[in-house]
Amino acid sequence: MRVRKIVRRTSGESAATDGRNPVNVRLGQLMKERRKHVGLSRKGLATMLDLTKADIRKYEAGKIPFGADMLAVLRVALKISVAHFTDQITGLVRSRGVEEWQR
Repeated sequence: MRVRKIVRRTSGESAATDGRNPVNVRLGQLMKERRKHVGLSRKGLATMLDLTKADIRKYEAGKIPFGADMLAVLRVALKISVAHFTDQITGLVRSRGVEEWQR
């Protein structure tokens, strides 16, 4: 299965910046856990999503922000519901307040 390439980077994003969004960090952890659970390597998932292995590593580290489109393709590739991701981050957003996530 091939899915279109989706990579989002904010302007001025740097690999050295540790000001990562906690939601993206948690989504990356969930992505990595599920990828391993289904027995996919980073390279295997990258091939399915038409990304590079480095892009997968950056998503899993929370360095690339997740968009709704990325969650949708991960749902198909990792054979899960989007709720697998969203249900687990709701508490994180509530604890910090919605205002912090608005741009």
